[in-house]
Amino acid sequence: MARVDGKLYGMDAVCAHMGCALLSEVKDHSTVCPAHEARYDVRSGQLLEPPKIKPEVPCEAEELRIPLRTYRVTERDGLLEVDL
Repeated sequence: MARVDGKLYGMDAVCAHMGCALLSEVKDHSTVCPAHEARYDVRSGQLLEPPKIKPEVPCEAEELRIPLRTYRVTERDGLLEVDL
């Protein structure tokens, strides 16, 4: 989950490439996988930049299960509710 520009977003936090945890921070509505630099939009789960094995070699993006699943998040009385 992330709060960006005052709005809450929920998204599966597992990279579609090899299942690595997306634990990095969110900047400009996106998060980056620490393993192979795949970048995802937290609003839609869409892949913005494909994973890379080496910085100059792109991975096979056609096998990725994207977009990542997103969830509606609301806040009530200081508690977060996630629609699963």
